[in-house]
Amino acid sequence: MGIDTLIKKVFERDINKTVVSIKRCKNVVFNINSVFIVETEDSSYVIKLYNSVDYPEKDKALFVSGKLTEIDIPHAKIFSYTRNDEDFPNGYIINEYLHGTSADRLYLTREETSDIYSKLALQLSKTHKIKFTKCGFIFNGIPESVSFTTHLDTFFIYGNNNIKHVYKENELNEIKRILVNKLKPCDDIQPCLCHLDIQLKNLIVDGENITLIDWDDARAFPAVVDIARLTLMIELAYDNDVVENADNVKIYKKAFFRNYASDDWLKLYNNHELALHVWHGLILLNFCDIHTKQHKKLHTHIDNKLKLLI
Repeated sequence: MGIDTLIKKVFERDINKTVVSIKRCKNVVFNINSVFIVETEDSSYVIKLYNSVDYPEKDKALFVSGKLTEIDIPHAKIFSYTRNDEDFPNGYIINEYLHGTSADRLYLTREETSDIYSKLALQLSKTHKIKFTKCGFIFNGIPESVSFTTHLDTFFIYGNNNIKHVYKENELNEIKRILVNKLKPCDDIQPCLCHLDIQLKNLIVDGENITLIDWDDARAFPAVVDIARLTLMIELAYDNDVVENADNVKIYKKAFFRNYASDDWLKLYNNHELALHVWHGLILLNFCDIHTKQHKKLHTHIDNKLKLLI
């Protein structure tokens, strides 16, 4: 039975609407999961087929959606969710289709891009108020690690093995030792709900409104960890062959920090952005196809930061 037939079967069973068309979504990072747009006569939906039984963590999607609803943060509503189906053993999720365009596909001016980061800062200020007592992966709404550096030490590099084509095992062990030591101060910050994959590709723009999508990587971390991932993506201009213009990076970061409720952790963030960028960059490099220009750009960018860190 073909994939479209299986999708049609589970969709019509769960949603009780007749499927008119099914289209694969190509705007998916690393092809970790398979995403399709399903059209009915009166509505559009998104169905994501999970490619792993372990990722994302069990019931995290329901937990995150519930928390975002509580604080009135825009997100894609969930209509159906399962992690064990006879046709899709790893499970699937059916979300509402959000009208608009992902920000990476828009021809934005510098001012328009700054405005997006300003709006994002306001939303993350609220999202980061969802607090936890532990860190790490979120299983059934409960994180698994005692502290951030405990998680970092245990799950330093995970997933693919592309990183082994770039760094030797002894080099990675030394980098991990340095990062765990330098990032110890993060253990003193209460963990919160972090998206961990904030980039223009995951921001849907509809007029004046923005919606952050794809919470699969969400974890319980200090807010500085989430923001460092964002600022690294700003520097990289991730889907381009070259890094972002340095002047633009300053402007976009300023737009974000000006609108984020920073309290007293901003100094700590400035002190540890470099180490956090190295960690996030290594994870990105681990999933990036080694034969692409993107891989070369990312490798060079992270190597330059490593030299400054070490």
